Amino acid sequence: MFRKKNLRLLNLIFIISIDIKMKISGFIKNSLIDYPGKLSCVIFTQGCNMACKFCHNWELIPKCHPMGDTIDENIVFDYLIKAKGFVDALVITGGEPSIQSDLIPFIRKVKKIGLCVKLDTNGTNPKFLRLLLQQKLIDSVAMDIKTVPELSAYKVLVGSQFTENQMMNVKKSIAILKNSSIKVEFRTTLIRECHSKSEIRKMCKALKGDHKYTLQTFSPTKVLDPCFENYSGYSQLEIEEIIEYNKDLHCNMSWIG
Repeated sequence: MFRKKNLRLLNLIFIISIDIKMKISGFIKNSLIDYPGKLSCVIFTQGCNMACKFCHNWELIPKCHPMGDTIDENIVFDYLIKAKGFVDALVITGGEPSIQSDLIPFIRKVKKIGLCVKLDTNGTNPKFLRLLLQQKLIDSVAMDIKTVPELSAYKVLVGSQFTENQMMNVKKSIAILKNSSIKVEFRTTLIRECHSKSEIRKMCKALKGDHKYTLQTFSPTKVLDPCFENYSGYSQLEIEEIIEYNKDLHCNMSWIG
C-alpha cells in the first residue's frame, strides 16, 4: 500500500510538472538593442522577487499590480522556428526569470532550435545561475547591480523586505559571473539622489575586471514609488566623467541614455 501511494504521488508530481508553463507577459519579435551584435526576440517573464522603488516594469510584480493574461509559450516557439535564420537569439528578461519553475526546459527548447540565449537577472539565484552555466544553456548574461552590494544600500532602493541572504546571493552571482567564460554585462541605473560618485566607485571596485559594465541614466517616469518621480539622473557629460575617473578599476565601461 505504501509503495502504491508513493507511485500515485510520483505520477501526480510528474503530471503537474509537465503542465507547468513559463509565465510570459510580453513578447518582442525583433530587437537590435537587447543582445548587442545579434538580432533577437525578447520575452518578459511575469513575477519578481524584488520591488525596486525605481522599477519601470512594476506591472510584472504580482504584489504591486494585478497580473494580466500570459502569452502561450507555443506562440513564442512557433515564431522562433519560423524566424530561424533571420533571428539570432532570444533574450529572457522580466520580472526576474530565475523564479520561473519551467525556465530550464524552456531554454532547452530554444537551444534545440539553434538560437543563442541571453538572460537578464538581478542575481538573487546563484545556484540556478551556476546550473545554467554548467549545462551551457546560456550564451550571455546581463546582471543588474542596484547599488553598492551591501545590505543597507540595497534596502534603500529595493525595500526593507530585502534580506541578508538575498544580499549574499547577489555577491555570489557577481563572483560566478566574473569567473565565467561567457559574455557578461553588469548594469546600473544611476540615480543622482541615491548614487553618489563615491558609491559609484565602490560599485566599480566590487565589479573590477574586464567584463562589460554599463551605466544607464535614470528616467523618473512610470516608477513604482511615486517619490522617485522627483529624483533625477546624471547627465551624459557627468556619466562620461564618472567613466573616465573609474577607468583604473574598470576599463570596459560605457553608458546608455
